Order: sequence, then structure tokens, then C-alpha cells
Amino acid sequence: MQQTVITFRQTVVVNQGRGTSSSSDDVWAYLGALFLVVAVVIWGYSRYASDILHYWLSGVFSCTAFILAAGLASAIRGQYNSAEWGWYIFTPLVAVGASIYLTELAQAGIIAGAREAAFRYGIIDYYFDVLEDEHRIWILSQLFGVVMGIGATLAAALRSLHYLALMNQRASGTLSSLWFALARYTRFSARISGVVLLIMLLGAAYFMLSGQAYELWMRRG
Repeated sequence: MQQTVITFRQTVVVNQGRGTSSSSDDVWAYLGALFLVVAVVIWGYSRYASDILHYWLSGVFSCTAFILAAGLASAIRGQYNSAEWGWYIFTPLVAVGASIYLTELAQAGIIAGAREAAFRYGIIDYYFDVLEDEHRIWILSQLFGVVMGIGATLAAALRSLHYLALMNQRASGTLSSLWFALARYTRFSARISGVVLLIMLLGAAYFMLSGQAYELWMRRG
């Protein structure tokens, strides 16, 4: 007995116009989300710039104390047996010294009255009614500079932590495995690429916070 097989052939029709509309809607959704993020970031930095800089400066001082303590401990133990050990101390100290200068630039770059206006107005009103285009560009460039400056401070701290881990992993004890792990995870900061990254972060932060990036952008416009 022969079995009858019925096959349904389904034709799939692709609506080209609708697909284009959907893609266009996605683009507008992404642009809208990006605009909202930028508006929130500008509004938030205007409100809390002084607090952010305060915590950054506190971190810089803590990092400085940490580096000096590590260097003093090395000197007492007589572990300065090569120029490389001194380089581990000197480089982060220069970086944190530059970070202090960057915090001063960032403090000077805060727009007078921006904090009060940001607390008085909401995000949308502050972005459109209070700020002009040059204000928005200035605040964004300052914020990028602060982020890069904080990144440079963290990179300097990691380099010092790597040095401290190398110094202590020679000692036997329950924490030897911890020091070994820290030395392994922070070894990037001790390489030439880590130093180059540190210099690039410091240079980019200065370029932003000194106003050079803003001037370059405004001349472009």
C-alpha cells in the first residue's frame, strides 16, 4: 500500500521596506540612548566634580605614601641590588606627582556655577536650557581627562604593587602564595608596554585637562 505524503510549501516573503524601517528605528534608538548617556554624564559630572577630584587626590596621596613605604622597606632590607629596583620606585613617584598637577588642572577647569545649576535643574533642562555647545564640549573633555588621569594613577599603583609583591614573594610564609599571585597578575605594569601605557594616559589626561583638546575641537568647528 502506497503512502500519500502531502508537503506544504511555505513561501517566505521578506518585506524590504519594513526591514529598512526596523533598522532605522534601531539606529535612532541607539542614538537616543547615547544622547541620554551623554546628558546624564555631563549633568552628573557638573554636580559631583569636586567630590570626584577630592577622592582622586586622596587616592594619589595614599598611593604616594604606599610607594614611599615600599621604597623605605626595600632600603632597610638592603634589596636595592640593581637599578631596576630604583626604577620601580621612581616611575610611580613621577606619575603620582604628575597626577597631583592634573587634579589642580581639573579643579581649575570646573565651570563656575555649574554645580549649583546642576542641582537646581533636571538632566534635560540642564543640558538644553542651561548649557551651550561650548560648555558641553568643555565638560566632556574635562571628564575624559579625569578618567584618564585616574587610570594613570591606578597604573602607577599597580606598578608599585608589583614591586612590593616581587619584594615579598622571596620570603617564606603563609602569604607567599598571595604575593606570587599578585606579582603574576600585575606584571603587565612592569613591562615596557605598561610604562608606555602610563605615559600615554598621563599625556592624554594633560591634553584634555589643559584645554588643548577643547581648543582643537573648537577650531575644527
